[in-house]
Amino acid sequence: MPEIDRSQSDWANYWSGREAGQTGEVFAGTGIENNDELSAFWTSVFAEQQTGLVLDLACGAGSAIKHATASETNLLVGLDISSDAVLAAQAKVPGLTGIIAVADSIPLADGAVTHVISQFGFEYSDRSKAAAEISRILAPGGQFTAVVHLKAGAIAEECQGHLAKADLISSSGYFAAVRNLFAAAFEFDAAPSPDLKQRVADAGADFSKAQAKLAPIIKEGGIAGRLHAGARQLFERRRAYLPTDISTWLDQMAHEIEAYAGRMRGMLAAAIEESEANSIVSTIAAGGDQHVQKLSLGGRDAAWVLKARKS
Repeated sequence: MPEIDRSQSDWANYWSGREAGQTGEVFAGTGIENNDELSAFWTSVFAEQQTGLVLDLACGAGSAIKHATASETNLLVGLDISSDAVLAAQAKVPGLTGIIAVADSIPLADGAVTHVISQFGFEYSDRSKAAAEISRILAPGGQFTAVVHLKAGAIAEECQGHLAKADLISSSGYFAAVRNLFAAAFEFDAAPSPDLKQRVADAGADFSKAQAKLAPIIKEGGIAGRLHAGARQLFERRRAYLPTDISTWLDQMAHEIEAYAGRMRGMLAAAIEESEANSIVSTIAAGGDQHVQKLSLGGRDAAWVLKARKS
């Protein structure tokens, strides 16, 4: 699967399994979608917003553009590659117009936009093409404001840790061991015999070895804890389920963990160095105002703030 298609699939896994009203921890332990410091940042940004069209690029669930509703701005547009994300944003932000598109090919006219914003979304695009598109659609005096991933910042460090845990689950042999244990148990339940009893015992021993590899992260909870708790509950109540039901649940969990790891890798790959941050704002507002600075969240440098205003 091409890298861009894989990335879209990984994020579709997130949005399609999410209710519009959920907070949703896109950034795992960072709680970015409902972060008070980010909320304060966007509130201050829109306190100066004049009436015009605001475009939220890679809008997700509308966590940034929702703050524009308190200003005089009455033309709000959210763009995202995921239709589920756009629907979630529209549920959160009354009157939001949704566009399903990529950031490097924006279906809006030249000079149509007063303010382009993005919160952890712009950087997932083809950034050079997206910057040129933003420059094209911004009106004279129009502004670009984005919060983007900082390479080696606090969010990147957390993503690295979460990726290591997801990779540990995938490499531990847990899924193969639990499937083997279920298969042995179902056979024994259907026709008990000493041989099948021994097979269950052997499968249980293999499962215990796989479980031991994950013990530290199972204790932490999160996706490993949910996986193990679910598997344990299904095993204890297996007589109430068809083997195909349990197999389907395990398939879904394996896919979810794979997609979660893909999102973590995508976040790490999207993180930007200062030189590129400066290049982006220069492309958007050559000859205009340009600012690049770090944003602290929870007392740690976590992101870049990019600001550019066309002359």
